[in-house]
Amino acid sequence: MLKRKRFWLGLAISVVLLAVVFYQTDPAKIAHALQQAQYGYLIPALALYFLGVGIRAVRWHYLLRSIKPIPSGALFRTVVIGYMANDILPARMGELVRAYILGAQENVSKTATLVTILVERIFDGLTMIVFIIGASLLLDVADAEMNARLQLVGALFIGVVIVLAIIAGMPNQVERIADFFVRRLPDRLRERARGLARALLDGLGALRSPRDSLTIFALSLGAWVCETTMYIVIALGFNIALPFAVFLFATAFANLVTIAPSTPGYVGVFDWPIVYTLTRFGIDQNLATSYTLVLHAALVVPVTLLGFYYAWRAGLSLTQMTRAETNV
Repeated sequence: MLKRKRFWLGLAISVVLLAVVFYQTDPAKIAHALQQAQYGYLIPALALYFLGVGIRAVRWHYLLRSIKPIPSGALFRTVVIGYMANDILPARMGELVRAYILGAQENVSKTATLVTILVERIFDGLTMIVFIIGASLLLDVADAEMNARLQLVGALFIGVVIVLAIIAGMPNQVERIADFFVRRLPDRLRERARGLARALLDGLGALRSPRDSLTIFALSLGAWVCETTMYIVIALGFNIALPFAVFLFATAFANLVTIAPSTPGYVGVFDWPIVYTLTRFGIDQNLATSYTLVLHAALVVPVTLLGFYYAWRAGLSLTQMTRAETNV
């Protein structure tokens, strides 16, 4: 029932934001802009996108290294399948699918794997805050209230990383504290709780090393810079010329909004922030909407097709992916 409620909430949010995107647009002008676009720019743009995916696979290698050193090439395939699942399944199930696949193929703890994915998301969020703060400085956006909120959110992300690093750095103490509470649980829950505590510590293993933590953050920055540059390259095909900082802001804004519930593929929650940002910096709404439609398709269609190919090669069916939640 909760899943159904989340689905309908996501659908409602997507429909409302799509209505905002297309409000007061001219379909004929959108079609004209799509006809005039230079789609040859998609080739280097997609190369940049998949370079970013490759960097994310390397980042995941560092996060998993304390559990099991897995080659980045194998992780690249799993990341792509996870992205595909996020684009076609509700409730961001791609994260669970990644944990399920890795657990089945590499014999690693699915729970510990999920913890590493959570750490990924924290570093992604921190990177988005860095992008927005950097863009506001480069664009000289004088908004004291917004800057104060960004600093607060940024401090929150940094605080979470520090807390997780402290937990990771004191495994023996954490296990003793956990065992103090676990001993009071019923017998049937006790061993499972101990397993969850061990999986949490295993998943946070990369944060025990300051060097690895900085490497993970640097890889996060590199991956998102690749995606931002992809946005710029596709914009060139629409003759949209804006400062790099605008696209930094658009990338961060769109990806922070996608945290909200939506349909699979982030319909609406991705499109509205991009259109809003471009129109705020002087781009015609019809042109901004046309560009966003192509950008969104470039982010979803190729990785989804490649994900289906990798899933077929791995013998993974759509039914297995939809059951990943019960198998993790």
